[in-house]
Amino acid sequence: MDLSVNSQSPSLSVIDRLRKEREEEDEKIASGKRINNAADDPAGLQIASRLTSQINGDAQLSVNAQDQINTNNVQEGGLSAISEGLQRANVLSVQSGSPLNDSDAIQGEFDELTEQINAVAGEVLGDPNFLSGLDASDPAATQAALETAFETISSEATALGAESNGLSSQVSTYETSVVNTSASRSRIQDTDFAQTTSDQQQVGTLLQSAVINKKDEESRKGLLVNQLI
Repeated sequence: MDLSVNSQSPSLSVIDRLRKEREEEDEKIASGKRINNAADDPAGLQIASRLTSQINGDAQLSVNAQDQINTNNVQEGGLSAISEGLQRANVLSVQSGSPLNDSDAIQGEFDELTEQINAVAGEVLGDPNFLSGLDASDPAATQAALETAFETISSEATALGAESNGLSSQVSTYETSVVNTSASRSRIQDTDFAQTTSDQQQVGTLLQSAVINKKDEESRKGLLVNQLI
């Protein structure tokens, strides 16, 4: 009868397999992910990667849209400043029609307002010569110039508001997509802690039993060798 004391027993291969399974369950618990490499679930990893790309893309689109909203807000602030200046010029225009007012003082403020408004208009409208024709000695011409300026500002503000509202809707859509897609990815790649903990305990119990069986096997082998000697 041939006897090989050094041959690997079936119980040892079971122990190795169970130890590997326990390491895998431990990794899932530690990382919080069911899929830690391609071997865990090749198809699942591919789907999760595709969902991650979609999440990153939607998140960046949301950032881009919000950046444009912020830019619009800055422009709207500039338009508001121009509108305030035009309102003051309108008051002065009405005052200039009274013979009791100092035309030179009004014209001086007209010139200051024109300079201030054009400085802002150059930044938000790209037109450093946006306003002209404010004349304390010609209320009618001044009113015509102000009316044209008011119409332009109103039109620009309406367009910016509409664009910002549309962008806000886009941001909401992108953010909702990120949340929903992230939830889908989580269901695919994240660890089910209850199930994994149960599997971990089961593997631990099986491993403990396999180790005990291995010890019994080695003990029997030692007894057999002693009997043969």
